[in-house]
Amino acid sequence: MDGEARRRLREALAQGFGGICAYCERQCEPQSAASNPPNREEIEHFRPRRRFPELSFEWLNLVYACHRCNRAKDDSWPGFDDEIINQLLSAEDDRYTPVSEYVSPNAAAGQRSASEFFSYDVDTGEILPSSQLPPLQWSMARRTIRDVDLNDSQLGENDPNHLWRLRRAQLDMLRTAVNDAEDDNLAILLVQEFTLPDSPFSSFMVAYIKTIGIGFP
Repeated sequence: MDGEARRRLREALAQGFGGICAYCERQCEPQSAASNPPNREEIEHFRPRRRFPELSFEWLNLVYACHRCNRAKDDSWPGFDDEIINQLLSAEDDRYTPVSEYVSPNAAAGQRSASEFFSYDVDTGEILPSSQLPPLQWSMARRTIRDVDLNDSQLGENDPNHLWRLRRAQLDMLRTAVNDAEDDNLAILLVQEFTLPDSPFSSFMVAYIKTIGIGFP
């Protein structure tokens, strides 16, 4: 695929995903950014091309992702040389069972959406598998969190790019905006804006709003 075709494809994916990384939900920076930030936009193959070359150009296998998540996931896929990983995760939590899929950002009709697989610790910003899932889907969520490193276990929490910090910073923005709102109607509109799918860390924002009892229309 030449550069122009790749650019058009990236733009189409950016539009489809609202400019938000499909994995960490961070706002992506365009490829034209002067530096190479960790949230630079990239085309990611959900099922890696090296393992599934026949799916290289399947639309539903293409994902809009940031460089950080694309690099973290790389060519990983459950079921390939992961005996040790399965042992480690089973030792951590006996609910874990070996899986053969990650949680897909491109849920097909009738399937559970990606956001339903995860929950959050709203105090820290940590992403967790939803406790409402059956064991196999819980394990898919746990494996996805681990392999895409959605809690930035390889990055010190004081790093400004740490996902926990970024999620909490977005939450602080929401809290400030709501506190400064002139009336309840404006506060509700602000909450809705922060929880739109094309807003950064919207799943985390939704989790927070639910804990404080604000409903959604």
